[in-house]
Amino acid sequence: MPAAPYDEHPVTFPAQTIEEVKEILRDAGVLDKLDDTHTPINRFLTADSGHVGKASKRLINTIKWRETSLPEPMVCQHCAKDYKSHYMHPVGFDKQGRPVIYSVFSMANNAKTADNVQHMIHCFEHTIALMGPKVSQWVWISDFTGFGMRNMSPQVALAANNLFSACYPERLALFMILGAPGIFDALYRTITPALDPHTASKVVFCKKDPATMREKFSQHFDNEHIDWLLTEIAQNADKGLRSKKVYAGTSVNGSGPFNKANESPWSSPAALVDGHNVYGTKPFIEALNAKPLEWQR
Repeated sequence: MPAAPYDEHPVTFPAQTIEEVKEILRDAGVLDKLDDTHTPINRFLTADSGHVGKASKRLINTIKWRETSLPEPMVCQHCAKDYKSHYMHPVGFDKQGRPVIYSVFSMANNAKTADNVQHMIHCFEHTIALMGPKVSQWVWISDFTGFGMRNMSPQVALAANNLFSACYPERLALFMILGAPGIFDALYRTITPALDPHTASKVVFCKKDPATMREKFSQHFDNEHIDWLLTEIAQNADKGLRSKKVYAGTSVNGSGPFNKANESPWSSPAALVDGHNVYGTKPFIEALNAKPLEWQR
């Protein structure tokens, strides 16, 4: 996995504040469940502006959720049954070493709230596993190609916001929305009051023309990643090309197009559409093949 050259400089809190949180966790019987990857005290205190009580409550709830509700193995069961259910997965790293998630509506046949929440959890957990040292956040690019009336329910957006707030605080670095149609304005106005102002400040809208996207992407990605994104976005706007694509995570338990023993889904010929590897940039694929994660085996 590429070493991350970026230090996010998280907010630090006095030792006394940390001890106060630990004491509350100890009284709740969950202190021994604390871990630096998923439940670091500093990140939860940052999310709650240093409020010990609120941060402790969120930590306790997250620890219990991870212990009792986090699905194992970490596979989206809906994609396992129908590999065209969702299309949301990590595809590379930005200039600061943070994982980049890409999603697109035109490739996702399943719009049910609960099913999408399960897939988001699946995606977020995989993304966290990709993080290098000193990295704790991701960038999410949401391509609105294919967004229509069936996506206008605020339930999925609010569920995603609740998931971020409750279980993944301070994980989102940037949420870039590409080519949102006019009908999305009403939905965004509906959900905005529910967003934490700090989270809302991370939302960036971008028109979906190549020149504008390239300019916006250049602030965050190198040229190889920009070229990959522009090709991916163009292909997902083409009905014929996107019909050839599937979601790679389905290979975990043998469903989908990757059924050959010991075949890496990331390097399989099925991963290529007109020479474009749909699962990520070349450095990203090389990193995955060099050091498979537990959920890829």
